[in-house]
Amino acid sequence: MGSVVNEPIASLFAKNHVTILVTDSGLGGLGIFAEIAARLKSDPIFPEVSLIYYNAWPEQNRGYNSLKDMDERLGVFDRALEGMKRYRPDIIMIACNTLSVLYDRTRFSRREHIPVINIVRFGVDMVFENLSREALVIAVILGTVTTVASDVHRSRLIEKGISPDRLVSQPCDQLATRIEKGPGSDAVVRLVDTYMEQAVEKLGATQSKVFAALFCTHFGYCRDLFKEKLESRIRGPVAVLDPNHRMAAFLFEVNGGRRHGRTQLEMRVVSRIFWDHTKIESISGVIEKQSLATAEALRQYERIPDLFTF
Repeated sequence: MGSVVNEPIASLFAKNHVTILVTDSGLGGLGIFAEIAARLKSDPIFPEVSLIYYNAWPEQNRGYNSLKDMDERLGVFDRALEGMKRYRPDIIMIACNTLSVLYDRTRFSRREHIPVINIVRFGVDMVFENLSREALVIAVILGTVTTVASDVHRSRLIEKGISPDRLVSQPCDQLATRIEKGPGSDAVVRLVDTYMEQAVEKLGATQSKVFAALFCTHFGYCRDLFKEKLESRIRGPVAVLDPNHRMAAFLFEVNGGRRHGRTQLEMRVVSRIFWDHTKIESISGVIEKQSLATAEALRQYERIPDLFTF
């Protein structure tokens, strides 16, 4: 991560009250949200914070990967971004690789001046740093169908000088949806097992160390499973690279050393769609170990049907 911080982000630290909006298409980014909430208690870098989790999932049974084409995905996300303005965010953190891939092509990105940080930059930097240190290692890029098809992570790593033969891309269709229903479920275990088998076929007969790059925020909920299933199929060790933690740490690393006695924290989770009890309890059971307040905010989430329209 670079040491230069742009002026709009630097100006956040002069404010008494800051609204941080974290968005994802689902519940994957809630792990990042929870990590920020937990750290604000031990590392109070703002006097007052409104921390908002904004679910940008568009329709009850249809997410971004199910929309008909890129134009429709861009149009839906553009309207979700417009809907975020009602909360007057001082910064928007896109804790979703699929939405991060879309962001630079939205009208919102060209028109608005709200600072926006997306998770792609953290994942690319993380993989680049690790591959640069270990010349013989191959990285497996794991993400949703839309994320992998965009080729953004791979192309940016190649632009940075990483050889294409050190990068293996593996789409994991429907895995994020299954993880929301239960990170440890049999369905998730089967899917991860299948996708790691496919990834190993692309790796060939490598005996070197492998990096498993988790380029979907949902995947962090079962990172040990990725490691187990991949490690059982190759001779070398596996290291999991999860940019979720790096994104959550961002504001704490660029704050210029400013500290306050405590942070007064208000938290909200808002969604256009309904989340059933099973899904809420599944994810809250994972994140409450990190932030009990986040788990409670999820259990008390606000369903707002007109959160954004399209």
